[in-house]
Amino acid sequence: MGWIEFYHTIGKLKQEKRVGWLDRGVKDSESVSDHSHRLCVMSLFFAKRLGLDECRAVKLAVVHDLPEAICGDVATRVKEELQKIPNREKREREEKALEELCEMLGGKEAKELRELWLEFNEGKSKEARLVYELDRLEAIFQAIEYEKKGNFAVSLQEFYDFANARLELPAIREIFDKLMEERKKRLEKSAKH
Repeated sequence: MGWIEFYHTIGKLKQEKRVGWLDRGVKDSESVSDHSHRLCVMSLFFAKRLGLDECRAVKLAVVHDLPEAICGDVATRVKEELQKIPNREKREREEKALEELCEMLGGKEAKELRELWLEFNEGKSKEARLVYELDRLEAIFQAIEYEKKGNFAVSLQEFYDFANARLELPAIREIFDKLMEERKKRLEKSAKH
């Protein structure tokens, strides 16, 4: 029963910690599932707000990190040379893991999973580009939450820099800029104390 194996496998995402946070000494960091859940909710409402296909956007958000249940999370850095695993190798690992998941599913479900994952990773639609940017924005919300708690050992600035260089959609950019204004005020206030 490939379906049973598939559901057990993707359940591993509940325990798979996001490596970017671990690398910065975040205590009790989020799992890939934690991240994906908020991304799905964001995708639903942003797609609706922008007149895009919200069902498509949510599907893309749901599948975007599924291969990490097999190959694990790999942190992407502002400069690729700082990454433990180069982007090409990361992509190869994820594609191999995707094929393992598709073998478990089989049939039209495997075809849909593969098509959705490729659509997201290749930015083939407006929905895919939206979810890509929301993936960056979701990490910003998480970074802010960790900073507010003081729950990190190494600066989280790279997360802000990474998102800043990749966010282009005006609706996403607007929220990012507001979050950065609030963060700047908070940091200035804490520096005075």
